[in-house]
Amino acid sequence: MHDGSIATLDAVLDHSVAGGRTIESGPNAGVGSTNPYKDPIIRAFSPTADERSDVILFLKSLTDDALLNNPDFSDPW
Repeated sequence: MHDGSIATLDAVLDHSVAGGRTIESGPNAGVGSTNPYKDPIIRAFSPTADERSDVILFLKSLTDDALLNNPDFSDPW
């Protein structure tokens, strides 16, 4: 996700579909969908398998492989 804490697009979608992320252990453990500080506009939803696939394909289309593999941008220092 935006901070690198979720490894795959499928897992990011699971997080969104659930209306919040459940973290099993550690200092941030808890059920995100029941967090009292979560905005009430964020809620669980049920996409179809085709909708899930479409979202993931769309997100993958935003990846610029030429930029990611360009040695000019590999080391900012």
